Parts: sequence; structure tokens; C-alpha cells
Amino acid sequence: MRWSDRLRRRRAAAYDAGPGLDDALDACRRLAAYGMRSTVGYSAPAGEAPRAVADVHLAAFERLAGENLDTMVSVKLSALGFDAALFDELVAAAAATGRTLHVDALAPDTVEATWPLLEKAAPGGHLGATLPGRWPRSVDDASRMTALGVHIRVVKGQWADDAPGGGVDPADGFARVVERLRGTAGSVGVATHDSDLLAGSLRRLTDSGTPCSAELLFGLPFRRPLQTARRLGVPVRAYVPFGARGATYGIRDVTRSPTAARWLLEDLLLGADKTWRGIRRSETRT
Repeated sequence: MRWSDRLRRRRAAAYDAGPGLDDALDACRRLAAYGMRSTVGYSAPAGEAPRAVADVHLAAFERLAGENLDTMVSVKLSALGFDAALFDELVAAAAATGRTLHVDALAPDTVEATWPLLEKAAPGGHLGATLPGRWPRSVDDASRMTALGVHIRVVKGQWADDAPGGGVDPADGFARVVERLRGTAGSVGVATHDSDLLAGSLRRLTDSGTPCSAELLFGLPFRRPLQTARRLGVPVRAYVPFGARGATYGIRDVTRSPTAARWLLEDLLLGADKTWRGIRRSETRT
């Protein structure tokens, strides 16, 4: 293996638990030992058949049925080809095991294909869904999801909405979605590593009596947001990717962003230990 391939693999190792479900469940057990909940999310390789992707998620539910873990299973509907029959299988597995099936957000143009699946499955189901703050529609969608009774994860959002009027500042949009959910939603996951935004959002939700948690992404800096959540007495859930995932930034980002450059250095130095080191540091600096 070339040295460049070794570096690439070490950098990517900071951002997922490993290639297989066993790796993800091992990470979930370690997180539970630190008092954290978890969500497993499979990153399918390009070209994998939707049937095969669905089978990985079904295996996750089957394995979790025998585990004493508070763990959700997250799915990207694009990897299922938006196949309603496959999605129904996952919904049934979630209900049978008492686990939550969480639908990840994709690009804005996938939303209309997502809603019919959510609305069909939500009544009596064990479902969650993600709302990106940078989409103008997310404030209204928050009310719609609240009516369905799903667990709602709020994120800044990876993909911008290029439609007219779609230029929403991600942090401002995030705060507006949280404000819409105050006092109405049954369960909200505040998914950001921005400690100030996290603290403000959690305070607004807890002050209104809205059940909430901090949701953090494996590989991103854990220490400060983890300490913030614990200081506020809010549970923490970590998103644990496995499969064909890579780093959350590109090499071009390193030349433009000091933060990405710092992450690259940490990834190369720490590799798969990056998240665990951040958790250990949070334990010793409370």
C-alpha cells in the first residue's frame, strides 16, 4: 500500500467506526460505558443494490434486539432508491424491536419523495427525521413533523437550497427551527458541535419542557459540546457511521479553512482514537 493510501485511510478512520456492523456496535457499547446514547448509520458504497442496503439495516435491528443499548438506526432513503416496500420492511423491524428508524436529510430536491414515506409510516411507528436549518421550508416542516409525532433531529444542513429565497444562514435557520419546536415536539435532537448554538438551543427547549438531547457526530470535536450538554443535564446521543464513509471535509478545504487544516492534523495524529480522546478529555475537564 502506498504511503498516500495509508494517510488517506488514517484520515478517514477518524470519521467512522469501521467497515462493518460489528465495528459500529462495538463503538455503541463504548459510548454507553460513557453514559451516551447512539445512532448507527450505514454509508453504502457507490452502486450497492437497494436490497443489499436494506438488509444491512435489518441486520442492525436484529442485532440491537439482543443488546441493552439505546441506539437508533439511521437510513438514507437515496440508498434504498426511495423504494416504499424496502422502507416498510425497516419500519416493521423498528416497531418489532422497539427501536427508532431515523431518516437522514439529503439534498433539498429529495424532500417531496421523502414525505409520502414518512406520512404513511409515522402513525404508531418508531420514526425520526432530520430538519436542516438552512432550508427555508424547515420551519413549516417542523410543525408538520410534530403533528406526525416523530423524533426530530435539527442540523445546520450540508446542502444549500438553491431555490429562490433559499439563502438562509444555517445557524439562524437552526435557531428558528428550534424555536418552532419549543413546547410542541415530543422529542428533539439538537445536532451541532457549535457549543454556543448548542447551549442556547438546549436552554430554549428545556425551559419550555420539550424533551431534548444533544446529538454529536463521530469524528468531530467532542469535548466542548459534550461538556455543554452535561452541564445542562441533557442526554447525549452520538451518530456512529460505518461502511464506506470518508472524512467530512475535502483536501481543498484544508487550503481555505484553518479549522479543516487543524482537523487534518488531528486526524493524521490520532486516527480512529480521535473521538475517544475527545470524550476522555471531557471526562477530566468538567
